[in-house]
This record gives sequence, C-alpha cells and structure tokens, in this order.
Amino acid sequence: MKILAIPGKMPITEQWLLKILSATNWNSSAIEMHRFKAWASDEAFSVDQEISYLPSGHYDVVITKSIGCLITLRAQNKISWNRLVLIGVAWSLFSESERQLLAALEEKALPVLIIQEKHDPFGTYAEISEQVKAKEYIRCIEVEGDRHQYTDTVAIGKLINQWVNETQPAVLS
Repeated sequence: MKILAIPGKMPITEQWLLKILSATNWNSSAIEMHRFKAWASDEAFSVDQEISYLPSGHYDVVITKSIGCLITLRAQNKISWNRLVLIGVAWSLFSESERQLLAALEEKALPVLIIQEKHDPFGTYAEISEQVKAKEYIRCIEVEGDRHQYTDTVAIGKLINQWVNETQPAVLS
C-alpha cells in the first residue's frame, strides 16, 4: 500500500498528521509525508508553488488537512488515488472554481471521506456537507470543534479505519 500524507500550512500539522496516521491500521513504512518547501524558507506560502513541489503518481490513499485539501484537489493532474481523506477542508480559502472541485470528486467514483468540525472557522460541517449531500461516493462526518484543530487524533484515526473497512476492507488488509 502506498499513502501520501499532505499536512496543513503550518509545520506543526506534520506532527498532528503523524498522530492521526499512528491511530490507523496503516503500515508506517508505506507513508510518504509531504513537507512544504515554504517551511524551509522565508518565502510566503504559495498554493501554486507548493503544487509544483508535490510528488507525482498514484496512491492507494491520500490523506490531507486544511490548505492541503485545496492543494490536493488542484493537483489532480499530478496525483491520483484509490481513496481520499480530507480533514478540515479550509472552505473559506477556496475560490469559486476551486469549490467546484469538491463535489466533482463524485465523478471519479472513488471513496472520499471528509472529516469536518461542527463549527470550523474555515468551513463548518454544515457548509461542507451541503456541498456533497446526496453524493454516493463522498461521506462527510461531523466532529466537535470550533478552532480548526481536530484535537482528538485517536478518534479521527478510528473514524478513518471504520470508513476504510466499510468501503473496501480487502484493499488495506
């Protein structure tokens, strides 16, 4: 199995995402953690620049947080997946055309899991779930929170494991 993990804009989200990953049943040697180039420089964070630095290829699972969700959706010409996990979609940072990319995931007919805080300041669960309602392949799960921090990493890891088992247990066994 091959997994690409794309954290959020702040370097601390790398460690946060590693906690999520450790709460899953996934083999850590299969995980490729992307590190944003802006973290190692004084340059301003640029979505376009960071997309250019992403690895190319196909992954069994892509898991991402916050601005990483936008980067992932915009980088579909570079990366593809069998399953996609979006945590804390930063909806307020999406342009109108970028917003269309979320619902368009349904056309791929591949499982997508969105985990969104009830009152996330970058996009509430209600806002995100409205965009993907009645989509067969996209599941949106609400978690408590209002600070875009998704602090219960163990519970999130369990949600991801449950979803993987429900969508196709043989792939990740």
